[in-house]
Amino acid sequence: MRKISNIFAFIFLMLLAACGSDDHLSNYKPATSGCKVVVIMEQQEEARWKQTAQWALQNIEDAQRGMDRRVELQLVFKRQDDADFNDFMHQVAQDTTVKAIVGPTTSAGAQRMAQVLASHKVKDKPMITPSVTSVEFQRKFSTVDYIWNLSESDIAQIEVILSSIASVDASAAHEVMLLAPDIESVSGHNDFADWFGFIAEEYGLTPKGVMLYKDEDDMRDYVRQIFDGATGNEAGTTVDRSLVFCSSTASVAVAFDDEAGRIKDECKKAGKGFCQPAIYCTDSFVSDYVAKNAKNLVYEGVDLSADPETGFSAAYLQHFDQVPVNGEAQFYDALCLVAYAVTLQHARDLSLNEAVNAVVHGREGKGGSWLPSDMAYNFECLARGVTPDIDGVSNAWTFKADSHTNVVSSTFRRWRLFEGVFLTVEYISTDGSRRSTSSKEMWEWTSSKTNVFNSDESLAPNYPQLNERWALLIAASKGWPNYRFQSDVFAMYQLLKRHGYDDDHIVLICEDDLAQNSNNPYPGELRVNETDMNVYDANAIDYKLNQLYTDDIGDILQGKQSDRLPHVIKATSGDNVFVFWSGHGSPGSMDFGETQSMTYDKMHQILGGMQHRKLLFAIESCYSGGLGERCSGLPGVLFITAASPYETSHASGWNETIGVYLTNGFTSGFMAAIDTNSAVSLRDLYYTIASHTVGSHVKVYNHLYFGSVYDNTMKEFLSVF
Repeated sequence: MRKISNIFAFIFLMLLAACGSDDHLSNYKPATSGCKVVVIMEQQEEARWKQTAQWALQNIEDAQRGMDRRVELQLVFKRQDDADFNDFMHQVAQDTTVKAIVGPTTSAGAQRMAQVLASHKVKDKPMITPSVTSVEFQRKFSTVDYIWNLSESDIAQIEVILSSIASVDASAAHEVMLLAPDIESVSGHNDFADWFGFIAEEYGLTPKGVMLYKDEDDMRDYVRQIFDGATGNEAGTTVDRSLVFCSSTASVAVAFDDEAGRIKDECKKAGKGFCQPAIYCTDSFVSDYVAKNAKNLVYEGVDLSADPETGFSAAYLQHFDQVPVNGEAQFYDALCLVAYAVTLQHARDLSLNEAVNAVVHGREGKGGSWLPSDMAYNFECLARGVTPDIDGVSNAWTFKADSHTNVVSSTFRRWRLFEGVFLTVEYISTDGSRRSTSSKEMWEWTSSKTNVFNSDESLAPNYPQLNERWALLIAASKGWPNYRFQSDVFAMYQLLKRHGYDDDHIVLICEDDLAQNSNNPYPGELRVNETDMNVYDANAIDYKLNQLYTDDIGDILQGKQSDRLPHVIKATSGDNVFVFWSGHGSPGSMDFGETQSMTYDKMHQILGGMQHRKLLFAIESCYSGGLGERCSGLPGVLFITAASPYETSHASGWNETIGVYLTNGFTSGFMAAIDTNSAVSLRDLYYTIASHTVGSHVKVYNHLYFGSVYDNTMKEFLSVF
């Protein structure tokens, strides 16, 4: 009986222990690591982003059930269009409780945020941009360790659009036009204007117009021009012409459709047919407002998308009864990436940015997908310090090793607008692109198309014996951001001096506002490379931009000396003249200072009134090929331009310390060819420059009226060779 009592006592104690154990389990709480994350977006994005964030946070929480240590993201939302956003950025930079930043979503906001972080010397706070596709932003900050871009630059989108057009008709007869906002009406560069002409020509298409509108009225005027002549007896779509339309806002997109609708009605009343070019729209066209209101034309285009193989878009539709819009998949990825990085940070005792780097470069086996059950595996591995190869819903999270802040591929959705719905036609991954191995390599895309020269010299003049050589060097743009134009002009001046020119035969024009600029860390110096010698020489300057009018350039080139213009080119019919113009340009003109411009018509008139034997005109300017086209037929004049009539030219040599580009690829290629061989043929000079120039097609114009570019060499324009 005693034995039985002992047994009951033992069982009772075990039950008590069991109850105690259950109580302990019920009170057990895993360690939670909070991570404060600031999310920056525009007001119109806020509702969408908050619902996506709620879904992501729930999946992150569900994926960590059963783990001893968990991560909890504490999100603080901020609109980048709020009046106090500038002050807020400085607060975020200095707030040590903020561990990461997701956003901003515009290039202007992202650049400001990045600059604020740099000004406060903050390098351990990852800034992950879901949908900032600005080429210049990604290019400038490609080597900044704490900035991460989950989308490729706009170059990829332009390439996808133009390759789609080329897949229909890649003949040179197929004309393509661009209608986009003017760079002065948006913050920063206009990537479509910068890269459209170059990529179109690379794909064998013929650029026929770059139209940049300043406002809605301006845009409507361009619509009239586009459809003028597109009317006829038969209605339909013109198969040999395409328009790429980049809308600055949803209201501008609807205004485009409205104006086209008016033209259709006018044609109908006049008994005419209406033909539209094939219209390809950029991601800015995609919005609920546009879908509801754009009804007059047929539209198709592309926008950033989730990888369709992940099933994210279908799950999103089921979850919210909506289709995800541009950038939402990347935003979801950004939140997951931060959560993963915090988990690894604690396992390996890393900084958060080091942990982000380790996560995206992890290759220790294949990781799980984005669903909670698969994410659980990722969290468990990272908690042990293991870094599996994790794919996001937007892309494979593969970053270039030497410029790891940009993904190397993106997924685009090709859509067609039909009855108020953006219907998905197909998905396009830049993994399959012939060029797009990484954003950085796209920025460094040099042309494959080069000039083919006719050897016929029947139109070239019979030249007299060479007497003297003259040079006019013009840095036509001023201001610290335009550093490269003045540094290139002074570098060209130094090259001419090395090759025998004396100052009496060189006229140099620049504003001279950089050498002693407060931003210059090297007072009294200008450089085209941070390690190279100083190229600045104050004594070389003959005129400042603010002392001259564009008409004065004509007097200088035509040798019309006066008290106000004592330094001129005194060329005769036996003298060679070299002109180097470096500055900004627009279709039809080249900038001259802040308020003036040299039109192609005026320059044609000036050159036609000059005395010279041979004249070589080298132009580092956007759309500079237009001058070559305008001046076709001038005897004894050869143009080498940094870009075609429909392309912008591009700077090179970004210096993060100074915050400017130091040079242009066109100019550095020009000087490299001459320093290698001062007697280089003009044909070989052209090919050397073309191989150094990124993102534009170096062009040669008027060679039939100049003479063989194989036989003519630079020794005719240099005194010592």
